[in-house]
Amino acid sequence: MKQSLQHTEQQLLKTECGRVFDYIFKAMKLVRDEKHNFHVVYKTMSDEYIYSFCNPFLDTLATNTYKLISEDEAKKIFLPRLTSANAHELFTTAKASFALQA
Repeated sequence: MKQSLQHTEQQLLKTECGRVFDYIFKAMKLVRDEKHNFHVVYKTMSDEYIYSFCNPFLDTLATNTYKLISEDEAKKIFLPRLTSANAHELFTTAKASFALQA
């Protein structure tokens, strides 16, 4: 059995601006909004945020687009939809806007 994973072009995440990242991140969160859209954010090891969006009911086989966004943009999209624990993984000073449900 192979002891290491070989990277291929298909295993890399490429943003709209052309930056390429491997799939090792500090944090990654997926949330669904009220319109069934999926929002994904990746926090890189250098504290940058990469964002992707899709609607699985409307999207065809088109590839996902990934773009670099600011921490403020990431907070605007994700804080209202994350628990405090999940928000803290993504943002160092985060507080979720809703209470945890029992």
